[in-house]
Amino acid sequence: MKKAIFAILFILLVGVTMVAGAAEPQYHTIITGDTLYGLARKYDTTALAFLDFNPDITPDRLEVGQKLLVPVEPLWSYHVVQPGDNVRSLAKAYKVPEELLRSANRLNSNSLTAGETIRIPIHFYLGDSAPEKLTHRVEIGDTLYKIAQHYKVSLSQLVEWNEIDHIDNIIAGQILVVG
Repeated sequence: MKKAIFAILFILLVGVTMVAGAAEPQYHTIITGDTLYGLARKYDTTALAFLDFNPDITPDRLEVGQKLLVPVEPLWSYHVVQPGDNVRSLAKAYKVPEELLRSANRLNSNSLTAGETIRIPIHFYLGDSAPEKLTHRVEIGDTLYKIAQHYKVSLSQLVEWNEIDHIDNIIAGQILVVG
């Protein structure tokens, strides 16, 4: 019994220590003459790490003014997508930047497929500094129109914030950003 309690406390302590080591994302803005090799030396990392953290860049076509995410040692958590999950809701739940969650999973939109497993970049845990978004859990009988009226937002805002393809396609239990 004592061993089980000790094991649980140890796991909790390791988890808290890992999150405490997380950092705010750091970006480098490309200036004339920058190369991946030079940036890797400057930030004590590798060009390959820059490519891993910035999958949309072409190494020989860096553009002045382009922002690159500076690599850090990654800490990943994994999440099995549930019905109603999207990038915005998971980023909020795990307190990580949306754009980094999309990048970590090479996603072009906020839409996810139930059952797939995605990586959560907890090395960029935002703690309580992320702005809180108002959410609503869809109940049986809710419509987007009723929800928009209740929160005094437009229907188009709800559709955009939640990346809804069809306005009649919401399900009970789904979490929607409403403000």
